[in-house]
Amino acid sequence: MNIKRFISLLILITSFLTIFGQEEHPNCISAKEFNLPFGDNIISFNEIYYQAEDKYTYWYKVNITSDCQFSYRVSSIGKDDDYELLMYKYEGEDFCNDRIVNDIMPISIRNKGVLSVKKGELYYLSIIHIQGQGCGHVIELDDGVKNIHIKAIQNDCVEEAIELVTKEENIVQVQVVDTVKPVPPLNLNKQVKGYLVNSVTQKNIEADILVLNIRGEKIQEVIKFNNSGGFELNNLKGDTIVLSITKFGYENLLDTIILKSDSLKLELNPIKVGDKLVMYQIYFHPNTYALKNESKNELKKLCQFMLENDKYIFEIQGHTNGNRSVKLTKQYENLGQEWNFKGSSKKLSKLRAEKIKSYLIENGVLENQLQTEGFGGDQMIVAKPKNMKQAMKNIRVEVKVIE
Repeated sequence: MNIKRFISLLILITSFLTIFGQEEHPNCISAKEFNLPFGDNIISFNEIYYQAEDKYTYWYKVNITSDCQFSYRVSSIGKDDDYELLMYKYEGEDFCNDRIVNDIMPISIRNKGVLSVKKGELYYLSIIHIQGQGCGHVIELDDGVKNIHIKAIQNDCVEEAIELVTKEENIVQVQVVDTVKPVPPLNLNKQVKGYLVNSVTQKNIEADILVLNIRGEKIQEVIKFNNSGGFELNNLKGDTIVLSITKFGYENLLDTIILKSDSLKLELNPIKVGDKLVMYQIYFHPNTYALKNESKNELKKLCQFMLENDKYIFEIQGHTNGNRSVKLTKQYENLGQEWNFKGSSKKLSKLRAEKIKSYLIENGVLENQLQTEGFGGDQMIVAKPKNMKQAMKNIRVEVKVIE
């Protein structure tokens, strides 16, 4: 794409988002407000109930009343929901307007972290619903003295959300009771060797491992595994650590571990039959089934997961934004067949699924593990998208474990 064309496209996108930006975040103006550090203040809204039309975005306004450091974490109430936390730092009088007009960008897009702040600063937190029913989220804030949990529950699924929250609270209570049991001190030379396995196959796997302290602050990051799949934790202090382990296709593990020896075995659970991987970072050129280079990282993760779980059978599902008829794109006319598609969105989504299947087979996945389906716009996440962000939720690849 030449520079002139890119600039024109950028202007078009910016204009589109400006028109719909205020509608996209209607509750920015009435954000829930509180001060940090908490001090003697009591937050009066530990539970929030909001309307279905607000489920895609919820806002908090945080006033910093003195220098401090606080940790934060956002999680979903429903196990099938997924939320993203966008954090904005703001200096001005009208954030909701300035965010649109001046295109203010977030300083952070992550669901947990630690932030050092100064008196007088102002922050806005935007909790965006990415996928699932949207039953609500929990935001946990800790200023080093007080730890506050705020539950935001969507009115249309209050019963389900309350049941889930109750179960989670019961689990937490059990864990708290268990952790107070006396444990004999461990005399370690500040090093533990361990290995990580797939809980189903019991084969060694690699993952992203963070060692945290009890406040959720990162102490070290394990990024290297040896040839046998083992890893080392070094310079440990004490006999209690918190491990955060994430890997594509597996349930995240966040656990407090009391070290009883200098070796450690950890297990990660892969997704099970009936579960789906929703993949928004597999990109195709518009109106084609030609993969973009930016898709390779996500495809490599998918391929690795399938190779590690070679007893599963997967269905690769293509989805588009609506069921319109796709026309040939003139600028691609001198390229190959995959660039020159004409037909229904459903057929295009099927060909995109087939393209991914071909990539996986070329990289070692067995053909009899893979099936494909194209749904076109029959299963849109946002039935009537009002802006580009909502429309992009519909354009996705899903990989389902069918047996």
